[in-house]
Amino acid sequence: MSAKSMSTTAGLSAALASNCLLGLSALYWKALASLPALALLGCRILLSLLCVTLVLALRRELQPLLRGLKFRDVVLHAAAALLVAANWGTFIWASIHGRLLESGLGYLIAPVLGIALGLLVYRERLSRWRAVALALVVLSVLYLFLSASGLDSRVFLVIGFTWGGYAWLKKLAHLSPWSGLFVESLVLGVVLIPLIVWLSAPIQGIAGLTSSEQGLLLLCGLVSLLPLALFSFAARRLPLSVMGLMQFVLPLTQFGLALVVYGQEPNRGALLAFAVIALAMLLVILEPLLAPIFMKKSGDAEDAAHL
Repeated sequence: MSAKSMSTTAGLSAALASNCLLGLSALYWKALASLPALALLGCRILLSLLCVTLVLALRRELQPLLRGLKFRDVVLHAAAALLVAANWGTFIWASIHGRLLESGLGYLIAPVLGIALGLLVYRERLSRWRAVALALVVLSVLYLFLSASGLDSRVFLVIGFTWGGYAWLKKLAHLSPWSGLFVESLVLGVVLIPLIVWLSAPIQGIAGLTSSEQGLLLLCGLVSLLPLALFSFAARRLPLSVMGLMQFVLPLTQFGLALVVYGQEPNRGALLAFAVIALAMLLVILEPLLAPIFMKKSGDAEDAAHL
């Protein structure tokens, strides 16, 4: 296997793991539903900053990062930080209040935005299979919009556009995954933590947790950073269009949670749309196997025509 193929395989594996972990993390936030979403967001930011600082310090990358940090990197990752904070807060709220279908729909919108940016800004070209997959997904999302009665549109709009914008900004980044996450966590810590402390009510809620809940809360840095680190790793090795298509794993995971854990009952149209999206994902995953087969058949047909 060539170095390029190994890099692509590693990127696909990281993208798959990242989106699965992000989708399943709804169960973690649901277990901490006694706290308001703002308090959980503050803990997520603070503990993420502590975790990523520790990682960089152990790898002896913290001081070189601070010395070599450029203004462009700060601005780019600051913008990404604000988007991911809005995404985190909305996702936590949806996980606590049983709005997983809306959250999943938001993560359906995000890849479409990412793929569109890849085609328009980077002039990326889609293979036949990815084009078919994208067409299926776009039609499914449009169908969901038309049949999404009873859903909270604020949730899927905020999640969709913030996550899609975050994926685009991460594609522009030059910093390593951990370095980028450090800058983003630092910006959020400086901007949002003082606000949360000033409000004081979220802090009082944390003080009222049981010891087991406080122990669970301490894991929120790892829960937050591991999927994002995998996401950043994948974004540097895959075209934006492929990253966008791989992100459909996340809403499918949340759809399953909404049915099994939260008891949300989608209408028949939503079930059909998610099934079509699953088919599109399968086309992307099996493309390396399907493309050579059809190319061979096409070549055989041309040879037969010449005879």
